[in-house]
Amino acid sequence: MSFTLVYEIPEIPILFTFTSYFFLLNIAENIATTVLNAGIIGSLVTGIIYGPEAANILPASAEETFLVVGYIGLLLIVFEAGLTTDMTVLRRNFPLSCMAAFVGIAMPIALSMLLLAVGYHYSSLQAFAAGAALSSTSLGTTLSLLTPETKQTRIGVVILSAALFDDIVGLVIASVIEKLASSAFTWDSVVRPILVSVAFILATYLLAFLPTLIPALKFTKMIAHLWAIVLVLSGYVAGAKYAGTSELLGAYLAGVLVMQLAPTQEAHKDDTTEAGSLPNPLAAFEHYMLPVQQTLLSPLFFASIGAALPMSSLGSVNGSSQVVWRGIVYAVLMFISKLAVGVVVWIWPDSENGRGWMGRSHVQSASAPPISLQPMVPVTSTPMRGAILAGLAMVARGEIALIVAQLGRSILERDGGEAFAVVIWAILVDTVGGALGVGLLLKIWK
Repeated sequence: MSFTLVYEIPEIPILFTFTSYFFLLNIAENIATTVLNAGIIGSLVTGIIYGPEAANILPASAEETFLVVGYIGLLLIVFEAGLTTDMTVLRRNFPLSCMAAFVGIAMPIALSMLLLAVGYHYSSLQAFAAGAALSSTSLGTTLSLLTPETKQTRIGVVILSAALFDDIVGLVIASVIEKLASSAFTWDSVVRPILVSVAFILATYLLAFLPTLIPALKFTKMIAHLWAIVLVLSGYVAGAKYAGTSELLGAYLAGVLVMQLAPTQEAHKDDTTEAGSLPNPLAAFEHYMLPVQQTLLSPLFFASIGAALPMSSLGSVNGSSQVVWRGIVYAVLMFISKLAVGVVVWIWPDSENGRGWMGRSHVQSASAPPISLQPMVPVTSTPMRGAILAGLAMVARGEIALIVAQLGRSILERDGGEAFAVVIWAILVDTVGGALGVGLLLKIWK
């Protein structure tokens, strides 16, 4: 049956509902930014209030639309991270990023098995599903809190890459849990996302040489960079999703690739144009896309997370309120599990500039201290500060954790459904706590 849209003037209640929602999103974000230096808390709370689990003000169709529009905001946040990533710093610290990601995945799963299976007497499958959900990191939350200068430091790059790896592995585990819930597990569901992710990374590395082979690809017009952003981002996101890996990885790699199309100063050293005024993808993104991302798309994304939280199940399950203290205890344990990433960052050797405990020892034994070319910001000015920031930045869970929890909901709701509510408690507390921690840390140490 074909659908015909009839244009009608919206009713006043609908107009006021949408107007108040958009207005309060930005007001709440500005207040949270001023007080806590964590604007996303304002959007999250607004989404909870307007969502179906609280006041239920927005129509269901609007919630579904805002979820889609908000996810576009997440893709743009991740894409911007790819644009601003210092590839030299990323390559130099790739082993550290892998180790940080491994600890960030292994610790939540191990501690979940310990507390939920042994302490709360949930089944081992429920404990694993809970640990898988809490092993992820909210990439959108992390990127929204870090300043542009921090993202380009060693600590910022490690946080970004480790969070991205955690989300990719989290989605792989989610597919396994979904198959386990339906008793249709196959090794293809595990191996394929990993191989596809590796293939996308290698393909991006090879495509980065295209401007060298085809000089015409070195765009010098702002509008050309905008077209490159739209085409490459759309292609990478769609390709990643249909190939079997995370569209967030596709968005990040698209940003990395597009930035390689930027003209270098050496390529224009004979031009009359000043090198500093040459257009590049980042400038095009900031000019055309960043304003709408910051004022609309990003707030809608975090509000959609708040609206998706099943708040009604957090107070009582089957007439018992023990889910409250169990959820809080589990949330604290999951908070600590991600802080372990900071320990890895602190002890990891960085012989080039003496950052990190083992790196400091190495440099002290050298005849002359090396000069660091990395941007220095106050929050990463000492190894301890950088380690604390890295640990706190990995705490927030958010979107991927909710996806994994929903995929494993049929498992978590067995034997009364308390396990699912405990997981939601941990996601909520850690997302808010992690965002507050990073925001206050950046505010104190700025």
